[in-house]
Amino acid sequence: MPSTNITTPQCKTVFILLFWLLTPLFSPALLAEEPDLVVLASGPETTELLRQIGEPLAMAAELPAKEIHFHVVLNSTLNAFAMLNRHIVLNSGLMLAVQDRDELAGVMAHEIAHLKAGHHLQLQAMSKKYSLQTMITAAAGILATLASRDTQIGQAVMTGGAASAQTSILEGIRRKEAQADRLAISLLSDAGFNPDGLAGFMNRLVRQQQISTLPPPYLLSHPISTERLMDTQRMAKEVASTQPRRPDATENQLLARAQAILEAETNASPEEAANQFRNRLKLDPDNLALGQGLAESLRSAGRLPEAETQCNAMLKTRPKDAYLLRQRGLIRIEMGKNPEAEQDLRAALALLPDNPDLRFRLAFVLKELKKPLDASRMLRQLTAQYPNDPRYFYLLGITDGQGGREGEAHIAMGRYYALIQDKKNALWHFQEAIRLLPPTSPDHAIAKSELVQTRKMEQEIEVIERKRR
Repeated sequence: MPSTNITTPQCKTVFILLFWLLTPLFSPALLAEEPDLVVLASGPETTELLRQIGEPLAMAAELPAKEIHFHVVLNSTLNAFAMLNRHIVLNSGLMLAVQDRDELAGVMAHEIAHLKAGHHLQLQAMSKKYSLQTMITAAAGILATLASRDTQIGQAVMTGGAASAQTSILEGIRRKEAQADRLAISLLSDAGFNPDGLAGFMNRLVRQQQISTLPPPYLLSHPISTERLMDTQRMAKEVASTQPRRPDATENQLLARAQAILEAETNASPEEAANQFRNRLKLDPDNLALGQGLAESLRSAGRLPEAETQCNAMLKTRPKDAYLLRQRGLIRIEMGKNPEAEQDLRAALALLPDNPDLRFRLAFVLKELKKPLDASRMLRQLTAQYPNDPRYFYLLGITDGQGGREGEAHIAMGRYYALIQDKKNALWHFQEAIRLLPPTSPDHAIAKSELVQTRKMEQEIEVIERKRR
């Protein structure tokens, strides 16, 4: 077999490529064998920005906006991808790389286009044609081809049927990317965004690829050829908006604020980040986004009184800014100022009543203030609206237990462990719920149903694992 001579960084990128290629193909249970820590950015600046951009794009695609779920993961690599069940994930590295609202809209439109065209379902079907090992070898060839820009090098990594798989996979991805580009340009135009945003973002990525030994992860899962770039630029110029362009001032301000928070959250040195924000504020002292970035960096560095002072200064001129109120509320939680934090979060929630993160944070403060019934009531609404978010069930389990509702607490904790794929603990909690709850109560029947479903899922995972051995 030919020597591949792939360095450690390249091997890591192969894994990244495989993950993006294969994630939509397998069940969460199978993928959760060795789960990585995934941290979601849930701040209202980010969620509101994605909502404001995503809703008109979904409408243009004739997809229900409430069924498309956008997530930002704290990951410095530049990537985005569409998954099953209409989930779209954007890495924080990509959020920090876009230069304006229209570039972000371009990326989001491209991923929505994949959903509209059913590409995620087609990738799932591909997994039935090629074995996992064949696709792993194929992915290595794709990486070598993209990194070296030499198809012969990529072919050298292949042996036997893997070469055919590599060609089919790469050609399939390229076709899907070109199709998604065309559809995205149309969606951007129909939704009132500037289609040049997508072409401009792609152009900067290609330039980055030309000066780098390895392309950004986005280019591994979204290969951009010169022909594809030129076609996108041409289409963007040809397409005229069917309605007036959407104003971008508010969304660009939200983007700047979200980027500042993400920059502070992902910097390995909070002290260094705080110094950088301070220096930039000297040149632009009224920049709200930089002020928020400084406050977040100070909070991450543990300098809580300084972070609170920074928020106080900004709130003097913006007393009804929900994002600042939320930020100060989080700082005050860490300082142990829970009554003041409750006031901040309630004030922010009055301004953004549907924001799930604000409701979750307020429920936590209510738990700390020994108000479990109020907290549980709020968390039950959250778990009903967002049944796949384990954080809400975990806190509900704690608050129900705090309020003396032991059986209900075990149901919530059982659902939490089921969502994080810990079937052993999930089964135990459901069994405890059945033991504690009256046999005639509706919750007793719910616990029995959850127990049956968890056992069934555990058996399915065991069958999959036996087949893979």
